Amino acid sequence: MALINKNDIEKLLNVQNNTKNALCISIFIPTHRAGQQTLNGQDNILFKNKVKEARALLARHDVPEAEIEEYMKPAEVLLNDTNFWRHQSEGLAVFITKGFAQHYTLPIEMPDVVYVLDQFYITPILPILSQNGRFFILCLYREKVGFYEATIDKIRSIDVSSFVPETMSKALKFDVKGNDQDFTHSTTTVNGSNIVHGPGSTKGDEEHERVREFVIEIDNSLQKILHDSHEPLVLAGVDHYCSLYKSHSKYKNIVPQNININENSDVFNMQALHEKALKVVKPIMQQSHTDSLNRYQNVAGTGVTSEDIATVAAEAVHGRVDTLFISPSEPVWGSYDAASATAVVHNEYQRGDHDLVNLAAIKTIAQGGKVFVNSYNGLNEVSESQGNVKALFRY
Repeated sequence: MALINKNDIEKLLNVQNNTKNALCISIFIPTHRAGQQTLNGQDNILFKNKVKEARALLARHDVPEAEIEEYMKPAEVLLNDTNFWRHQSEGLAVFITKGFAQHYTLPIEMPDVVYVLDQFYITPILPILSQNGRFFILCLYREKVGFYEATIDKIRSIDVSSFVPETMSKALKFDVKGNDQDFTHSTTTVNGSNIVHGPGSTKGDEEHERVREFVIEIDNSLQKILHDSHEPLVLAGVDHYCSLYKSHSKYKNIVPQNININENSDVFNMQALHEKALKVVKPIMQQSHTDSLNRYQNVAGTGVTSEDIATVAAEAVHGRVDTLFISPSEPVWGSYDAASATAVVHNEYQRGDHDLVNLAAIKTIAQGGKVFVNSYNGLNEVSESQGNVKALFRY
């Protein structure tokens, strides 16, 4: 299951910039995890309608029928993949251009829209990529090692079983009749090395060494999907396991306070896990937004801030935006002129136009800036200017 992150934004930007004379198709639909909608194929039918709409938009761009067929082949493959439609989340995003296709299942609801432009349209997924959009939960428990993607409203399990053991008991050969931190005298194989346990070593020594090797292996494995993500990671489990993971993890955004879990009922109940995690992470997200907004307000009007979307978009292209606040809105169509390094807003879409809010956001994210989506997760900071943006510049 692909988790969209900053690296994916960079990949999409590279694809659209290096694919000459090609249009970029962005399809978004709301989907369902289960229930009657899934059984009835509702999501599949909606996507089929979006594919038809994309074909019509391509024809409107004077794309020949044979070329339209080439564009839409990846979408047709998804349409016919029955198993794919049985494993959805709250939303689906599909990006297609010549020689490239990528899709993402998302833990937030997507709008029902299609865009065929000269660049990919990413605005609907910005709540996931924003500083206040998403967090992760890692459960380190004897009978459950689980990884979850979550927002304020939703949580979903991410299948990491291909590279992370499902339980500590299986991986470390714990005595299944014991307590969460009991150990047997045995030989454990972790990362290709044998660790011998038996007479002469204390239970505390064994516990520390075996779990230490185990959490290092988990951390190395999770780097395959976390990479340089900025989202908070909440640890859930007994204090000893969580402390060892914090001590050895390469991930820089582990939340200091972990969720203490001592009951199986909490471990296997995702909603209970989500509720416990929210108590820890929500204040951190809100404080980050408040601190960033205070920085903006302290220097507003001094030349290092702007609420003008054309100015913000142009500065974002050049990597000058440190922090960007945006509010959900209709696209603000306009063009960017590289020669003059300026952007111009148009009253309606013209061929080759960008949504300037989309442009500002993806350039800010790709170049290491922070983006906050207002009116999301209870944050209601809104600008009155066109495009609903506030930007704090780096210099």
